[in-house]
Amino acid sequence: MGRRRRGTLVALFVVVLAAFTAYGRADERPPGLGGGDMSVPALAPGSSGVAEPAGDKVSILGPWSGPELDGFWAVAQPFAQSHGLKLNFESTPDVASVLTARIEAGTPPDIAILPGVGLVEHYAQAGHLVPLEQALDATHLGQRYPAGWLDLITVRGQLYAAFCLAANESIVWYNPQEFQRRRWTVPVTWSELVTLSDRIARMGLTPWSVGLYGEWASGEQGTDWIENIILRTEGPETYDRWVRHEIHWTDPAVRQAFLRWGEIVGRPRNLRGGPRGALETDWTEAADALYADIPAAYLYMAGSSVQPLIGRRFSEQTVGKDYDFFPLPPLNLQDETPVLASADAAVMLNDTPQAAALLRYLVSPEGEVGWVRQGGCIAPGRDLDLNEYPDPLSRRAARQLLEAEIVRFDASQQMPPEVAAAFREAVRDFVANPGQLNAILEALEARAQEACPVPTPE
Repeated sequence: MGRRRRGTLVALFVVVLAAFTAYGRADERPPGLGGGDMSVPALAPGSSGVAEPAGDKVSILGPWSGPELDGFWAVAQPFAQSHGLKLNFESTPDVASVLTARIEAGTPPDIAILPGVGLVEHYAQAGHLVPLEQALDATHLGQRYPAGWLDLITVRGQLYAAFCLAANESIVWYNPQEFQRRRWTVPVTWSELVTLSDRIARMGLTPWSVGLYGEWASGEQGTDWIENIILRTEGPETYDRWVRHEIHWTDPAVRQAFLRWGEIVGRPRNLRGGPRGALETDWTEAADALYADIPAAYLYMAGSSVQPLIGRRFSEQTVGKDYDFFPLPPLNLQDETPVLASADAAVMLNDTPQAAALLRYLVSPEGEVGWVRQGGCIAPGRDLDLNEYPDPLSRRAARQLLEAEIVRFDASQQMPPEVAAAFREAVRDFVANPGQLNAILEALEARAQEACPVPTPE
């Protein structure tokens, strides 16, 4: 989307002290590692091409837990073993508040994993991040990433981040066995998706499981719906203008996206537990309704990153047979099927050779192979062989993202944090009170105007 206009990060310091004491040390790691540290003896350098740093500690702060954190340890452990590093990963769902507190206290981590790109520019403009031109080859990264992604992590002409884990946010999970048994057909247009929802509801069943609650960033799944719909109905150019706040939140394009989403969430019988159930269901658990012995719902729109959660909770079920996904359909059959992508951005706050070496490895092709072999994540590097992905679903999700004609980065992850928070709040308000859409969008526009006013035409 090119350079973005962002407002100043606000409201984080209000909860600094509480956030600083709230985060916990990561406790999910390979057996035998203990605590949040990974200490290993120094061995010969590995094959990553990274010069061997001294055997010092590298501290990392990030949002990962569960399968994502397990994946980190699986990738980082071989590098640490071959370079004598002691790694400490601190996990928190509220990276922004905790990182701000650490910076203010003068104890920033060596590396931070930011959930998206919305905070990269803020911390870079404030002078807290280390430029990465000495650690990474920006030209090479630009060749490997999807078009435009390098711009998202470049500030004032300097590279300040690299992408680690990417996800395809444009897929709908379902149970192929149930579809076959009930003779339902996978929809290929938006109208077919709405028709299928109505058909399931008329049978006295619940079509959708929706999870708009989370330990942090409740409503994120709803923002993905709106972003996907705008991308499908208005096209990438309007999507980009909306992200940059060159059109109002009250613009007909945005309003129609909410109304189209309302064709699904605005009908209580479509939602497991009705609107209240959607608002109270954790997004990490929403898929469970589809794969229980007696399904409580049959469709769930969520990113590719939920695959490991499904696989862990329903280990007896078979990938592609008992659980599968299809692309969120385009508006019309002749339209391209766009893909909405998200990715975590790794930044460096302490300029040490150990931190630079670890970061360089994590985002290298060798490191990416380790990530994708864990399942449920997509390497942002387009040159990675798809055969490295461990199962057909991971491979298909990656192919759709990396080969799509139209790919756009998650809008809320590009917006100023206060606007993204207001967006998440707005989708929850809409599900609770769809008849109040005009008031919801007007309030959202007022919040956005404070952060990034709409440019005045010349």
